[in-house]
Amino acid sequence: MIVVAIVAILAAIAYPSYQSYKVRVSRAEAQVVMLEIAAKMSAYKNSKGNYSGATVASIYGSTVIPSQGNALYDLAFSPSPTTETGWELIATPKTGTAQANNGVICVNDQNQRFWGKAAKTCVLSPTSTWDGR
Repeated sequence: MIVVAIVAILAAIAYPSYQSYKVRVSRAEAQVVMLEIAAKMSAYKNSKGNYSGATVASIYGSTVIPSQGNALYDLAFSPSPTTETGWELIATPKTGTAQANNGVICVNDQNQRFWGKAAKTCVLSPTSTWDGR
């Protein structure tokens, strides 16, 4: 009986840490996908001469992350479709998922990155970061 109680206490302590870990990993995976999309946007500009008309679906093939399975983030360029000279890629957490209150993730054509735990909008600047520091 004592062993069962100790295991229950350890599980009660470990489970929230595990959930937090899963949220961080999902965010990191989304950031990797966003960097891949940014690289594809550079290739798009090299081949077309500008960013005009690019959409997330045409560049990435999907408008959600992950592209298969249970989607955690909605992806969109701002503006969409993109302008000739610039873009901002925004990943918005989907309502009803573990990521729901974990803030938006953003990157732009100047490689400025932003993530804020409770952020609802992007605040990109030369000093912004998405590592949570």
